[in-house]
Amino acid sequence: MDTIDLSSREYDFNKTAIEPLEIYEDPSGLLHGGVGSTVWDTAIVLAKYLEKSSVLSQVATASTSPQGSTLNILELGSGTGLVGLAIARMLSNAGLTARMVLTDKANVLPLLQRNMEKNPAKGIELEARVLDWEAVSGIKAKATEKTLDDSGDKTSSPESSSATGTESTTTTAAAPNADDLVSTEWDIVILSDCIWFPALYAPLIGTLTQLLKPGSAAQLIVAFEKRNFSEEMEFFAALGKSFTFRDVKPEEQDPNYQSDDIFLFLCQRRP
Repeated sequence: MDTIDLSSREYDFNKTAIEPLEIYEDPSGLLHGGVGSTVWDTAIVLAKYLEKSSVLSQVATASTSPQGSTLNILELGSGTGLVGLAIARMLSNAGLTARMVLTDKANVLPLLQRNMEKNPAKGIELEARVLDWEAVSGIKAKATEKTLDDSGDKTSSPESSSATGTESTTTTAAAPNADDLVSTEWDIVILSDCIWFPALYAPLIGTLTQLLKPGSAAQLIVAFEKRNFSEEMEFFAALGKSFTFRDVKPEEQDPNYQSDDIFLFLCQRRP
């Protein structure tokens, strides 16, 4: 891994007191991570929204986590890890502690792990895990000719941003068993740019309903870039059977980091 030449970009925070992130990318595909090897625009828009908003502090105040003041945060489809690592730095800067589990497919984990090691955050326990939506939900993906690693399907161009380090615990586990994740009481679940592949809508929603039980107080944050609106509306129609949600208005977002094609939603499990 250390001998592979990767490109990197920085993610600068609005608060200069927070050390920037340095995020490695693999645009040449040397690590075979597919679309998870690139920072996509949605990740930056979502991270900037979370910087501006009070969502993280509100969740921290309302948390009923058995660990007391330690938040439990899960990200699905983490890719390079930019969103999760940005959240880690924000929480650390606020003096909060958290266990953060960033998940993706096995082929994405080497790059994700490298970015986690490069960008620790004091007081934040970071974990990289494989999470198999089909296994967790018990629902198979629809048959399709398109493969999940067809990087051409995510057609937006990645955007620049800015980034580097503090002190935290970092571990990796490639085992697909997710019983401990399903049994955890999550405070926040993040889903950034994960609904571009309709064949996985059913297993994804099934996974979310397994992770967040009826009546859960957890905040589910969904962000996506519009690519096929009719398909994406099918996802939200199905999601709405188990979750309530509202869209984040442009005025709530960072004025310098938003797009007419990128949508953010705050969701909660129905009783």
